[in-house]
Amino acid sequence: MSASPGEIRIGAELVSPPYLLDAAAAKAYLEGIEQPPLRRPRGNIHDNKDAAKKAGFVAPIAAGEQTIAIVAQFLADNFGMRFVRGGRIDVSLTRPVFYGDTLTTHAKIVSVGPQRAELQIHVENQRSAQVLTGSATIRLSDA
Repeated sequence: MSASPGEIRIGAELVSPPYLLDAAAAKAYLEGIEQPPLRRPRGNIHDNKDAAKKAGFVAPIAAGEQTIAIVAQFLADNFGMRFVRGGRIDVSLTRPVFYGDTLTTHAKIVSVGPQRAELQIHVENQRSAQVLTGSATIRLSDA
C-alpha cells in the first residue's frame, strides 16, 4: 500500500514489519541476483566461514546489496510510483548483517518541498544496531 499525500508530512515515520534474513533468503538472493551461476566466485565472505573470519567477521555475512534491496522495496511499497519513478536513495552500510538477523526498516520525513520530500532512513537488526543509514527522496506526485 502506498502512503497517501496527506501522510507525507514532516515528522511522519514509517516502520517496516521485521524481515528475517535467513540463510535461504540470502542464498536465493546471491544465486539469482548478485551472482548468476556462471559468474559466481567460490569461497567468499558470503558463503565461506574461513573467508569471512579472514576478513574479520565472526561468520559469513549477507550481501550488502540485499540490505539495500530491502530498503528499496520498503520505499516502493510505501510510496509507490513516487519512489519508483524519480526517487533516490543514498546509503552507507554501517555493520555486517549475519544470516538469521531480523531487520526492520525505518523512514522519517525530514523535509517537504514543492515537488519532493526528503527522508532519513535506517535499518536495524534485532539487537537495535543500525546496519544501514542514509537518506531517500520521493516525488510528491504519482505522475
